[in-house]
Amino acid sequence: MCKGEPEGDNKRRLRNCAADENPNIAWEWMPGLRRCPWSQLSDEVWVAYSWWQDWKALNALPWGGDDLMEQPAYVVEVIRRCEGVLQTVETELHEKHQKDMDRAQRKAKRNG
Repeated sequence: MCKGEPEGDNKRRLRNCAADENPNIAWEWMPGLRRCPWSQLSDEVWVAYSWWQDWKALNALPWGGDDLMEQPAYVVEVIRRCEGVLQTVETELHEKHQKDMDRAQRKAKRNG
């Protein structure tokens, strides 16, 4: 966790690790994880994520304009990678949900 690490303390609330809130919510999906995954992200990754988040939520790009292809190549690459990660996560969640539904249907059939 970020607690006790001065460079991480100012990000504890953003990472959802604040002690006054649920300290496990950030990694609730993986209870065996011993360290907050958000604490492992560098400042550069946070900047890249903020570019993608601003683009998704506000249609705002770091160098202005509204055309992604007018941005520097590294900005385009960051946003494309973020989109790829999102797609992977959504696919995995969909597959997990489908498996859970299939399991529930099999159980319902067995129980009559």
